[in-house]
Amino acid sequence: PNLFVGTGGDGHTYPGPTLPFGMVQLGPDTDVERWATCSGYHHGDSSIMGFSHTHLSGTGIGDMLDVLVVPSTGPVKLIPG
Repeated sequence: PNLFVGTGGDGHTYPGPTLPFGMVQLGPDTDVERWATCSGYHHGDSSIMGFSHTHLSGTGIGDMLDVLVVPSTGPVKLIPG
């Protein structure tokens, strides 16, 4: 199966697991400001900012953003790229 169906264009879905009953939805975040990335992930973006656990898939509207976990060393970068 193609995990990236609906992650580009206006699909607003994220490529991650959901369990139990949709309470945890772990997935990558590529941007937090554009309408195209309101599910947290957009297939056309070239970088991953971090990972969060509370995505809404297919809504077409932002979900009050997510708590972003960023595995890194050095200064925190909040601008994609």
